[in-house]
Order: sequence, then structure tokens, then C-alpha cells
Amino acid sequence: MKKTKQKIILFFYFVGLIALSRIIPHPPNFTPFLAMAVFMPYLTRNLYSAMVVPLSAMFVSDLYLGFHPFMFWVYGSILLGTTLSQYTMSIKKTYIHLGTNALASSVIFFIITNFAVWMSGTMYPHTLDGLILCYTMAIPFFGNTLAGTFFYVSLLGLVSYSATNISRRYTADDDNITTSLNIFTFPHRVTGRSSII
Repeated sequence: MKKTKQKIILFFYFVGLIALSRIIPHPPNFTPFLAMAVFMPYLTRNLYSAMVVPLSAMFVSDLYLGFHPFMFWVYGSILLGTTLSQYTMSIKKTYIHLGTNALASSVIFFIITNFAVWMSGTMYPHTLDGLILCYTMAIPFFGNTLAGTFFYVSLLGLVSYSATNISRRYTADDDNITTSLNIFTFPHRVTGRSSII
């Protein structure tokens, strides 16, 4: 019962924190959404659980900011990032894989969402030149997406590493919720764990 309560609290903490990051003033596209999509498979072995956190946070923030016609493409890009991370994570959990996933997810998001903008026909003509112009104009936003994703992935990795070491120092309870973050220094302890959500 206590373990379930901890998981629920952790879920709402992540969702609330990520949703807030999109609502408060920030550079365009400099948010932790893709970072969390990439990082969640490193916290839970369940793909669907890994998808729930970033999507829930995105939906909560959209409730406040307002829905838009590109939601399907944005949410789909986040799901692809999580799926890619889950697949590579199943092979091996390393910082290199994490960084590669951050880069790949940012590129996927850039390609898909800007293609959707071009397809809408409201800003750019439905021509090859219009498509090229659409991607060219979005390059500054891509820079922010990439910087934000790498920044927050690094931050999440640091928090995970710190939580693991603090947990090991002050408790011998392997069922403690922080042991689910134990992925970089002691990966063998994660193998048999279930979802944190």
C-alpha cells in the first residue's frame, strides 16, 4: 500500500512539474517534455507507463494553454521518442544511448511537427519550396528543442544518480521507491522491477 502511494505521488510530481515548465515563461521549445519522454523508459520497464507521464503533462498544460490543431503530431512525436528510447534501453542503458535518444527524439519532433505545419497550408504553400522554407524557418526552434532536451536529460540523469546514492546511503530497503532510479551505477537491480506508475 505504501509503495503504491509513493508511485502515485511520484507520478503527480513529475506530471505537475513538467506541465508547469511549459506554462511558466521560457524560451520557445525549451521544455523537458522530450527529455522526460526519453528518460521515462530508464525509470520503468513498462512502455505504456513510460508514455503516460509526458503525455499527461502535455495534456494538463494544453488544458491551460489551449488545444491546437497540431496536437496529434506533437503527441505522436513524443510517443515515438519514448518508444525509441524503450527499444534502445532494452539493449543497454548507458549515457551514450541516453544522449543518442535525446538527439534522435529532437530530430523526430522537428521533422514531424514542421511537416504538420506545412501540411496545414496556412503558413506555407504546398510546394517543395514551401516545405524547405518551413523547415528553414523552424531551425531556431529546433536549436531550442535540442538544447532543452539535452539540458533536462542531463538534469534528470543527475537527479537519478543522486537519488540512487542517497537511497543506498540511508536505507537498506530494496523496495524503496528511489531504487527504481538505480539505473546507471547498479543496473542489475532494475531488471526485476515493475513500473513506477
